[in-house]
Amino acid sequence: MAGLHDLSRGELQDILRRLRQLETASPLQNASIGESGLRVYNGGVITIEDDGGLKVTGSIDVVGELIASGILTFTGTLTQEGESTFTGPTHFQGATDVTGDFDVDGPMKTTGTLSVEGVTTLKNDLNVTTGGKVKVGSAMTLDPSVSSGALVFSNGAQVFTDATTVQMFKGGSVVQIDSSSAKLQATGGLVNVDNAGVRIDGPLRNTSGSTISGVTSNVYMDPTTGAIKRIV
Repeated sequence: MAGLHDLSRGELQDILRRLRQLETASPLQNASIGESGLRVYNGGVITIEDDGGLKVTGSIDVVGELIASGILTFTGTLTQEGESTFTGPTHFQGATDVTGDFDVDGPMKTTGTLSVEGVTTLKNDLNVTTGGKVKVGSAMTLDPSVSSGALVFSNGAQVFTDATTVQMFKGGSVVQIDSSSAKLQATGGLVNVDNAGVRIDGPLRNTSGSTISGVTSNVYMDPTTGAIKRIV
């Protein structure tokens, strides 16, 4: 038996009930956006407040500008193919590998050990300050703390300078140069060259030293001063 439509019953209450449902509904709390997408325009903004968040398991395509004024955290792989500009401090706490050119236009400071394993080309000054040394292998060191600076070898030889001279020595042998003379000294003997001539000190200046007779020579050594003179 078919139902009869009650013509005396109004539909207003049902319409009001449906209207209240629409007014209090939150359809975006559990919503899906299909292939047509979601467009925000005319200055519209999507705001995420308090403990809300945005979770992306797919990808984000930004063809305009991405502005982050807070903390930006990456825990995965970050691939940057274009130019990057950092205007504030940049901290790297892990290993950093550079396979291309690495240009630094301003000062660069490292407080840890710097290991350079490839060929190094220096086109300007190298300043070693605060008592630092330059070591070449284990056999040679430029040491500013020795005299007024010295090249020190592991076998005990040195090339150094003091207030007035430059000297090279090994054991008891010394070569010394100053502004007006040069000296060659070994154990028991000294040759001095200056504007007064050549002077020899050591065994040749005393009668107990090595002598030779029966030889005619045009060179004479003064036994008192050690000066070498030509006989004319």
